[in-house]
Amino acid sequence: MNELLAKFNRYQRSEQIALLLMGVALVAFILWLAVIMPLEKKRKQLETGTIAAVKTLGNVQAMVASIERNGAARSGGAGENINGLIDSSIRAANLSMNSFQPGANGEVRIRLDRANYSSLMQWLYDIEYTHGVTIKDLSIAATNEVGFVNANLRLQKN
Repeated sequence: MNELLAKFNRYQRSEQIALLLMGVALVAFILWLAVIMPLEKKRKQLETGTIAAVKTLGNVQAMVASIERNGAARSGGAGENINGLIDSSIRAANLSMNSFQPGANGEVRIRLDRANYSSLMQWLYDIEYTHGVTIKDLSIAATNEVGFVNANLRLQKN
């Protein structure tokens, strides 16, 4: 340290000031690269996440309003069989069935591939609360596409 200070003292006063200013600038630049830029990047990531969460909340609130409007007429459709009920409700929800297997005691098994997650959740709510169908078994698997899932269900008419 003394050796460095001795070398520093050999310079003229104006050169010492220039070296000190460059040193301060170098420390400020390193501080900018090591602290401020990563914090700014993290802030932007959090801001993007918050915007996405706000959009999702808006979608959920819109779905809740739709469910409340549609759920007021909670009719079970007792005369309709479960096959026709599921077929018509899936079409109304813009989903497509890949397989349908009727079972004993009014149960059915269905498979939906590449189903839009939001539409599937809305349809599950409608089928259970509006039409009185019980979801006995449900498995959902993610696909490679964002927002789409594969679903296997076992349903029973109440």
